Amino acid sequence: MVEDEIIAEQLEALLTPVITRQENYYRQLGLTDRILNLPFIVAAILTLLWRDVAGVTELTIMLGREGFL
Repeated sequence: MVEDEIIAEQLEALLTPVITRQENYYRQLGLTDRILNLPFIVAAILTLLWRDVAGVTELTIMLGREGFL
């Protein structure tokens, strides 16, 4: 749907600078493991909300089924 694409573009434009700043902050603190995980966590939370997933367990099953875990 066109509306979904527009919303996805708006979310990407909104979140990308924030995630980048947070990654840089983690890098300054020497927390390199979290640099790789932060974008995934943000995407997982947005997926949880966007797809109206029932809970974290269901989200874990869904992400595993789709090859993200």
